[in-house]
Formats: sequence, structure tokens, C-alpha cells
Amino acid sequence: MVKITYREMVDAFRKHNEDNNIQSKGKSNPLTGVVVITEDSFTKPYPIEARSYKTSSDNKAFISGMGGYSIYGSSLDGLDNGVRLEGYLAMENGGKDGWKVDYCYLL
Repeated sequence: MVKITYREMVDAFRKHNEDNNIQSKGKSNPLTGVVVITEDSFTKPYPIEARSYKTSSDNKAFISGMGGYSIYGSSLDGLDNGVRLEGYLAMENGGKDGWKVDYCYLL
């Protein structure tokens, strides 16, 4: 696993979609990555699998020209599925009290 920043993962997802001329969801094999949230983003401790969300480049936020902006992900522990991550991530629409990204990695 090579740790990358959230911005690097977003850039890789968007480049993949541009290089493959992806204009709508589900038209190619998407890139998949994991966003790991910092421990201090929560009021109680969670294991790393509960703070790690698998997502992919086929989300609207990463596809040019999409009529919306969403990033769905599911925790690696399998307990939190289909979460709209953009509403929680501080780097997206989660605001100053949103979840902070520790690091990401591509699968």
C-alpha cells in the first residue's frame, strides 16, 4: 500500500475518467481507493477498518459534466455501507467540523 493524499486520489480518479473518456457512470472499470479518516474526527475510538471507506472513480464528483456531486463509500468493516462521504469529509462539504482525511490509497 502506498499512502497518498486525498487530493492525489481525487486527481487520479479524475485523470482515469478523462483518459477513458468517461462521461457517465458505469461505462468502464473504475479505479478504487480507500479514504482513511483520522481518529480524532470522532468522539469515541473506532478501529481503522471502521474509519476506512472504500470508494471509486465512478462517483459523480469525479466525472466531468455530471449533473450532481456525490461520493459514496462503504467502511471496510462492512458496518457502514453506501455513505454519502462528501457530506462528512471536511475537504468536501463537511465543513470545519467534518471528518479529516488521514491518508488514502488505491487498490
